[in-house]
Amino acid sequence: MNNASWFTQKIAALPREKADTLLLIAACSFVLIPFAEHSPIWLSLIATLLIAWRVWLTLRGQSLPRKWVLTLMSLALLSVVYWQFHTWLGKDAGIAFLIILVCLKMLELHARRDAVSVVFVCYFLLVGQLLYSQSLLSAFYLLFCTGLLISTQFTFQYHQLIPAFSTRLLSGYKIVGLAIPLALILFLFFPRIQGPLWGKQQGNLGGITGLSDSMEPGTVAELALSDQIAFRVRFVGNSGYAPKPYQLYWRGVVLDTFNGSRWSVGRLTRQPEATSPTHGIPVTQEIILEPHNQRWLFGLDRPDNLTSYNGTLVATGDNQYGKLTSYGEMRSPNPIQDRIRYTINSYLNNTIAPPATSAERLEIHNHALQLPLGYNPLTIQWAQQLRQKTTDPVQLTNLVLDFFREQPFRYTLSPPPLGVNQIDDFMFGTQAGFCEHYASAFVVIMRAMNIPARVVTGYQGGEMNSIDGLMTVRQSDAHAWAEIWLGQRGWVRVDPTAAVAPNRVEHGINSTFPNRNLTSLLSSSLLNLGQQTWIANLTNQFRARWDATNSAWNLWVLNYSLNKQINLLSSLSGIEHPQPAQLGIAMMFAASLVIATLSFILLGKRIAASPPDKVYLAFCQHMNRQGYPRMPHEGAIDYCRRLQLVFRNRPELADFLTLYANCKYGKGYNPDQLTQLKKLLTLCLQLKSSRANPTTSNEFSK
Repeated sequence: MNNASWFTQKIAALPREKADTLLLIAACSFVLIPFAEHSPIWLSLIATLLIAWRVWLTLRGQSLPRKWVLTLMSLALLSVVYWQFHTWLGKDAGIAFLIILVCLKMLELHARRDAVSVVFVCYFLLVGQLLYSQSLLSAFYLLFCTGLLISTQFTFQYHQLIPAFSTRLLSGYKIVGLAIPLALILFLFFPRIQGPLWGKQQGNLGGITGLSDSMEPGTVAELALSDQIAFRVRFVGNSGYAPKPYQLYWRGVVLDTFNGSRWSVGRLTRQPEATSPTHGIPVTQEIILEPHNQRWLFGLDRPDNLTSYNGTLVATGDNQYGKLTSYGEMRSPNPIQDRIRYTINSYLNNTIAPPATSAERLEIHNHALQLPLGYNPLTIQWAQQLRQKTTDPVQLTNLVLDFFREQPFRYTLSPPPLGVNQIDDFMFGTQAGFCEHYASAFVVIMRAMNIPARVVTGYQGGEMNSIDGLMTVRQSDAHAWAEIWLGQRGWVRVDPTAAVAPNRVEHGINSTFPNRNLTSLLSSSLLNLGQQTWIANLTNQFRARWDATNSAWNLWVLNYSLNKQINLLSSLSGIEHPQPAQLGIAMMFAASLVIATLSFILLGKRIAASPPDKVYLAFCQHMNRQGYPRMPHEGAIDYCRRLQLVFRNRPELADFLTLYANCKYGKGYNPDQLTQLKKLLTLCLQLKSSRANPTTSNEFSK
């Protein structure tokens, strides 16, 4: 006997009260699991302990805690919630309160209404899950939990006989399936409001990963371990040009201030706009950017201007949605805390024009030469000696890159720790690092040779999806490179990482570190399993389809705005500018149509008769032919009383109808009872009526 069948038999052998309680605990546990990612550790630990305590009490058959114990626990836990969140209101505090309420209420199940109360609180928690995640997986999990809760609610509606768990579970998911068409109609046509229903959600940005406005050794390498999506890109325009892998530099933020250990955004205001690029290959990108809680809008290097933002056309010179700074960055007025969609123009070239005014050029030039005093003396001395060979910035750049190529430098996600003089330790000690190490060292060397230089962080690379034509850029594609000042050419991009690990730029992060995290390790194991190409193709195809499905979900469901709703109704009805009242009429019409269709389908189905019902139906048909039909409102016992007036109280008639009533409305029937019912039917079919009684004749003629 395997463990699964043993466990099933053990559960089936439990008394109904214990089995129902365990089912309720299991359903609540499934609802609470997703909140562990967003709740404090202490809350998850307490919830787990309370649920485990309730399971132990159920299996041991011990009494529940006294009311005063639960009261003290409630006051203590509510105090901890207030201490954690400094309020009992709001999203996080409200969810924590509901979690505690569910766990404590399960320790107070004295009646069926208590169990139903727990189920309804869990319904509220399911809605609370959408405040944290609205992904496709979250939607599937929500539907799963909804069907499980409905099945659990069914369980507590039965008093005597109870169907098998599989039957109850199927009924719960049938209800969910029947509700989906109506929910779809409401989603499409219910008049939408501008902005979130509960206002701007704050305070849930702890799980957001992405580039920040500073950089130090290890910050970019941490992102390389994450496969979270940074943004998706669709290349649009008449040219149809698809950039080469080495051209996929997604510009983010420029870091020009160094304190010896950290690069950060400088003190310059960056208010004047940069001179728009006038040469290079023009490329238009439609970008769906995930929230990252920073103000940076990414675009191919070099970005020019925004043309649309969340479906709104952006006029030339309009800085309402994004501003191009003198550092060649595209900055949003507010931190990006929601998924946005924008179109940006870029020119693929390796330079950025100098600022328009000489004063600004001088200020930026001087700021890009500053180095902290007392740090990295070996590197500065080495750079000054190198400068004695030539004064040409291009030749000096090539000499530094040749040094990276010729020396045993390693490109690694786990470099050794560095001391106070980080650049010295890296250049002449460990010689192992990630892109931020090489970019930082290169900029310091350039500044030491009196060549203005700065660090640029963004993303490099991307994976094209053949299913939907979107390029996916992940956090693992985070990258850092350098820019140096070359006279009239302006700022020129130099990527020192390419000198050490050219595959990183040509083929992406996965070609350099195929086993950087658990996901990539599993993928690599599948791809190398027996050198089976069909496994590799299947894995790649599944991932591409899943990414395309997620992208479609984000585009058509999560980004379904009021403008899209109006456009949908306009295309269906021909009305150019539909009003909210017309949306409501369309919603009611579509909902009525769906309800009528489902009603026709469901009511048109005949319920299969049970074996006792079939025997009873044969009896009723025979009596109908004899002139004694059963009235529509009449049950078996009442029908028996009337028939006894005709057949002079024959015992076989009373035995037949009484046995049928017991089989139909009792605790069930067994094969022996069904056999006896059929024998009694044979006797009843042989009965002869007496028509001499006028009362009886009048009774059946009514």
